[in-house]
Amino acid sequence: MRVTPTKSLGLLALSAVFLTAACDMPNPVANPGDEAVAAGQAALAKGNNFPAGPHDYKVNIIGVAHDKSADMDNNNGRRIFVRLESDNEVTSPGGKNNHLKKGGGNDQNHIYLCNSTNDEGDSTDDRCAAYGNPDDWGVIDANATDGDGALLAVPDPCAGDDILDGCTPRYAVYARARAGHGSATITTCGEEEQAFDGEQDTWCGSNGITLYPTKGRKATDVTENLLHMTIVVDDSDDADPELAACIDPNDDDDAPDEYDVYLFDRCFQDYFWNYDNNGLKNLELRFYWAD
Repeated sequence: MRVTPTKSLGLLALSAVFLTAACDMPNPVANPGDEAVAAGQAALAKGNNFPAGPHDYKVNIIGVAHDKSADMDNNNGRRIFVRLESDNEVTSPGGKNNHLKKGGGNDQNHIYLCNSTNDEGDSTDDRCAAYGNPDDWGVIDANATDGDGALLAVPDPCAGDDILDGCTPRYAVYARARAGHGSATITTCGEEEQAFDGEQDTWCGSNGITLYPTKGRKATDVTENLLHMTIVVDDSDDADPELAACIDPNDDDDAPDEYDVYLFDRCFQDYFWNYDNNGLKNLELRFYWAD
């Protein structure tokens, strides 16, 4: 479980991996007809902005006008239902958003995340520990319109990295708005793993992203938005010294610091994607391993 200073990010290298791999692939084409087909497929991949080659997992986030009441646990249809219109706005990007705190029936349009790599106690939901597909994606609870939100298993993007040593995620995430004329804002959030300063606060990143339908339904690289939250923590005595000490025990400058806290990093648990929907009916997420 890691916490990474913002200045150490190198996510642009991830896009380069995909582009280099696409360029270095051997050409198995045997005749002009096959070559034309291959060229058409390559153009299609470039046209929709998804990386060349197959994706490793895909899930659709479907906005519905009426809440779902059916039991959707272990109902892995590779889709998650959210409210078409919601009021779960992140009001303090990069800071505390306790109005989005887990529990109390206020988790509509929250997509909670399980660590499918090693389940190091990163979730208080017992269904995460029971997930049986290590280091893989999967919908555990497809209903985010009810009081406890949805539940999605995802691999630890930075498994094996040391604390504060930086992270190049092991996979990339792309999003494409497929239906509807509105927008949706997705923000990565997490709850403190203990009651720092007497309360377990919920923090949300300043790096959320708003997605709209585009001409040609083109995809957007949302890796930097969905795999970490950028927060500013003040370690002065009247702010959050205990949380700051947990994130970076060696920091003693008594000033606010900005951190990129990746999914399943220490000091936080119950990570979720806050899906603030404003009329978007279908958002597609695709996941690609980097190697």
